[in-house]
Amino acid sequence: MTGVAGPATPSECDWLVDVLTRQIPLGGNMQLSIARLDARGIELHAPLAPNVNDKGTAFGGALVSLMILAGWSLPRLLLRRADLAADLVIGRCEVRFVAPVEAGFAVHCDWPDTAAIGDFFDQLRARGRGKLDLAPRIVAAGEVAATLSARYAGLDKRKM
Repeated sequence: MTGVAGPATPSECDWLVDVLTRQIPLGGNMQLSIARLDARGIELHAPLAPNVNDKGTAFGGALVSLMILAGWSLPRLLLRRADLAADLVIGRCEVRFVAPVEAGFAVHCDWPDTAAIGDFFDQLRARGRGKLDLAPRIVAAGEVAATLSARYAGLDKRKM
């Protein structure tokens, strides 16, 4: 399944948990966990307590950070499956807060379509830079509470 979207193997899940919670300490401090990584995409969970603001709801920065991490996880996994030595960064994003989050919450992000993945890899191999647009969202109490429109950039380490 090299370089394609799809369900993760147990070793891929273990690797991603390590990346999101140990290599990126913020994820560990936010107590994020991977609830699902399958053919539809990824779902991260986080409790309210380490992500709370002064109003007793989830801190907006925590929500954005977790959406960015959820979106980042999918192309990061694609790069790993393709065995490409590339950095992955967020190039731009726009957030929309819809409702306060008053309890633990989930972040959902769907895999991009096959054409977008193909374009990402084609750009990366030809120019050393590839872009991929994703739309993670926060779901709390069964409703979308925040959305993120994000562009991630893969940067080929050999061409930098």
